Parts: sequence; structure tokens; C-alpha cells
Amino acid sequence: MRLSAWMISTLLVAVPLHGQQTAPITRNDLPPSTVLSDSLTFFDRIRSDMANWSDVELAAFEATAAQANDDCNRIERTAHEGDEELALARLCALGRDWDGTYSAARWYTRSTAPPNESQHLSAGFALLLQADLNLQAVARAITELQEMHERLPFTAETDGIFVYVINALEVIRPEQGLIATMLRQPDLLNAVAGKNSTLNPGISEAEAWHTLALLHAAGRKDEEQNQKSLLLETIAQRSAPLSTTDQYLAQRARIRYEWLSQPSPAFTITRSTYSPTAHLQASKKSTLLVIESATAADVPALSLAVDSLRTRLAPGQQASLVLIGKSPAANAKRDPHEPVIHAAYTSVPLLENFATDSGPLFVFLDSTNRVTWLGTGTAAWLNPQQQVEILLQRASTP
Repeated sequence: MRLSAWMISTLLVAVPLHGQQTAPITRNDLPPSTVLSDSLTFFDRIRSDMANWSDVELAAFEATAAQANDDCNRIERTAHEGDEELALARLCALGRDWDGTYSAARWYTRSTAPPNESQHLSAGFALLLQADLNLQAVARAITELQEMHERLPFTAETDGIFVYVINALEVIRPEQGLIATMLRQPDLLNAVAGKNSTLNPGISEAEAWHTLALLHAAGRKDEEQNQKSLLLETIAQRSAPLSTTDQYLAQRARIRYEWLSQPSPAFTITRSTYSPTAHLQASKKSTLLVIESATAADVPALSLAVDSLRTRLAPGQQASLVLIGKSPAANAKRDPHEPVIHAAYTSVPLLENFATDSGPLFVFLDSTNRVTWLGTGTAAWLNPQQQVEILLQRASTP
């Protein structure tokens, strides 16, 4: 069964790692500690998306947040210093009072604060930037990220703040996301070389490949090639080899980067529950594939979100949920209390082909079925005027 004209029945292998000198590392090669860490990371990512919480958990969070908001408004009227001011910023963030969070975090991170009252500056800047981004104060966030970069050493903690800011901005505000990315890049390359003991060189290399992906998406070809040359030179000069785990992380990040501008892999659809005539358009400008395991807990939410998105698509845009695994039989009895899942099913390991350990994976294709962007997200990305609609429009633009 074919979902649309661009899906054909031959599975293409992943794009080769041009010039990659080490043999590919698979999940089977990883030590138990890494497999455990990956499993917990996947669990934490699913749990971090409130769309996956139970009604009991949501009610408990709302009650906690409401109490924290009241406490924030009451306590911030009194001056505090040091760790108590940092705790106030955390309390206001829990209550989603972003003005209160910003005020407390800005006071804690002020340059004139005595050293004994600002011993956790990285935590203070993390809260400051969280408030900035929730208040849509993007220009201020970039200024304060630059301030953090000048005042604090580049460590795993400050790199984590960079990652948070870059991930928040790379789709919604890509130019500002690139400013943050390029501010960090020299220090990141230093970590790739193994010259920063606080940072993992494999993770740092993976983040450096992501930098190239952002430059590619922005069409900054000369800068992309320059940074790619610097990265490859840094890798070649590395004095110590990467561990198996670090090789795995770095190689998979490189594979994802090298998918950009490549033809989408073709794959067989074993069954589709979409209407046979759905999205058959004469002129296709861009396509979204939301790829997930058929057994994943977020499938119902993704199906509903993709169905809603499909009612809002502009002419020439297409979107489908693609589930990996066994499809339910066409005549199988369904629990009337369970949501109807609209999706295309395939047995092809698309997540692995795109070097992604778990979904949902969002893959955007242009009119020639070449990959313009790929990355993991949540069902909330499919909401009106959010990441998916922005990326579909960019993929539609030659």
C-alpha cells in the first residue's frame, strides 16, 4: 500500500559517513551503563512532556504550581540574599511567575554580588535565561548568555545552559539560535579536542555536528564549510581516542547532519489507516513525517495532533504519522474507549536509519523529497503556529 506518490518500495541505506575513519558503532556495542543511561533518558524525556502525564499528575502539578505562585508573590516583597534568593527564583519558576523568576535570578547573578552570596552562578544564569525565554525576551536572553559566557568558565553546567537556549531558539528564532551557537563554538571545539576535562568529548563532538546542521539550515554555506573543516581538523588532532560510547554519540550526530539535503529513504508501507485519497496533490511543496515506534506511549497524542495539523495545512503541504512495527489487522476489533489511530505502518527501522534512538522524530522534506531538517520533538510541536508549521513553510521555500 502506498501512502502517496513519493513512497516507493525499495529501502535505501543511510547516507555514508563521508571520510569517517572509525567503524560504525551500534547499540549492541555499547556497555550496560550507556544502555541504562539511554533508557532512563528516554523515560525522562517522555515524562518531561506534560501531554503524557496522567490526570492525577497534572492535578498535583497544578496545585503545586498555584501554591508556589502565591508563595513567590508573597516572599518576593522581602529582600533576600545568597542561596535564599536563588531558592526564591526556583520557587517562582515552579509557580511559572517568570517576572518573579527573572527579578530574583537577576539580583542573584548581578556582577556586584559578594562571592559568598553568589556561589552557584551557573544555576542562577540557568533560571535567568529560563525566565527570559518564557517571557519572549529573546534579545535580552542573548545579552545575558553573552554575560554568562564572559563571567563563567565553559563547563558541563554552562554548556547545558547553551544547549537549553539553542534548542529553544533554533526553530522559532533561528538567527538568535545561531548567535548562541557560534558564541559557544570555539569552546566546544576545545572540548572536542579533549582539552576541557569537565566536558565529554563525544557529547561535545555531537553538539558540534549539530552546529553544522544549524548553519546548513540557515543557508550559510561558506560558514558551514569553514566550521566543518575546523571540526574535522580538531578531530584529527585529538590525542586520545574516544570511548565506545563517545564514538556512538559522535557518529550518530554526524549521520543526522549528513542526511541534510539528501533524498529521503524510500520505504514500504505495510498498511495505512489514512484515507486513500488523503493529501494527493498535484503540486507538493513540503512534507512532514512524524516517525515513532508503534508501541510508544505517545502514539495516541501524536495521531490526534497530526490529524489536527492536516486540517490546517497550506496548499502543497503534506503530513503523516509513520509508525514502525506491526500494524493492527484491518478487521481487528477495537476497544471503543481507545482513540482511533490514523497512521501509516512500516517494518523498516526508520529511527535507526536516521541515527535516532527513540522518537518521535520529525523529518521535513522539500518538493524533491530531500531532507531539509530532522530532529526529535513532542506532540506540542504540532500545535498551531509552533515548530512544525514554521519548518513546513521553510521546507516549501526554494
